[in-house]
Amino acid sequence: MNRIVEKEHFSQNVVKLVVEAPAIARSRRPGHFVIVRACEHGERIPLTIADADVAAVTVTLVVQNVGVSTAKICALEVGDSLTDLV
Repeated sequence: MNRIVEKEHFSQNVVKLVVEAPAIARSRRPGHFVIVRACEHGERIPLTIADADVAAVTVTLVVQNVGVSTAKICALEVGDSLTDLV
């Protein structure tokens, strides 16, 4: 599980999430993306890595709420965890 450490609303339907992901933060390259699931039986959503902080071992994701799965991801709060981030 990957814990959300920061959340910021860019608009009503667009959210920035900063998520703990040590291995991804260290190995990511420009253009890479991750597969995210909000819950155990949730849909797998590909998201581009917007930024990463190797020192804080976090990655930044920007999520637009356009469907059921992205709504679940956008509803998560700081301290909650994503089921998968690979």
